Amino acid sequence: MNGPTDTTTATAVLNIEPSLAAEVLRELLGNGTALERGGKVIATTWLESAVGRASAASEEYLVANSLRFAAPREQVRQLLRLDVPTFDMVIAEAVKVGRMEERGAALAPRGYQPQLTPKQQTQADAFLAALTKGGFTPPTDDPPDAALLGYLSAAGHIEDTGAGVIFASPIFAEMLQRVTAHLEADGTITLAEVRDLFGASRKYAQAFIEHLDAKRITRRVGDARVLRAPVETAR
Repeated sequence: MNGPTDTTTATAVLNIEPSLAAEVLRELLGNGTALERGGKVIATTWLESAVGRASAASEEYLVANSLRFAAPREQVRQLLRLDVPTFDMVIAEAVKVGRMEERGAALAPRGYQPQLTPKQQTQADAFLAALTKGGFTPPTDDPPDAALLGYLSAAGHIEDTGAGVIFASPIFAEMLQRVTAHLEADGTITLAEVRDLFGASRKYAQAFIEHLDAKRITRRVGDARVLRAPVETAR
């Protein structure tokens, strides 16, 4: 038994009576040679091997992308060359037995955390200090490379607007709270009011409010913004 099958397939392959096929399957399930997952009977050794290969595939990706917190799910699936239902079953088993974790739409070995090199840590610390010092108008020149920015974003240290303006997460949270309070009190806020609220130039105000639009926190109505729904957190 090399992979997923069901009682109909087993009967056809073994060319035996359905009742005998069912008896064979019961024996396989009973002695642990096979497992039933998602209405299919799978060889235990195949499933264990598939779980190991899935974990190894995610590790391979993370070795090559050392600052990522997880490997894209679809990329892991393609490396294993499994159809979607079978892959989903394998990942469910990997999570169940504690080999892997699902992190949003990505996968990682259980407990995996990327580690910065001393040089990267120094760069990260200096960048975060500059963002914090800049407050509502952080510096926009000479940011870290994309990999380190991605790490800092995934770790929750920064809020990247995608428009060349990056805020330290605590600063962004404060800005969000103040804009939300304004919207709850007045109903709308304009770009000019955002600019005045933070004493910032149009560049920063526009990057911030358009980021709120992209995050579906606010939406544009004419020249103003309104809240889409109550805001609980900054992320």
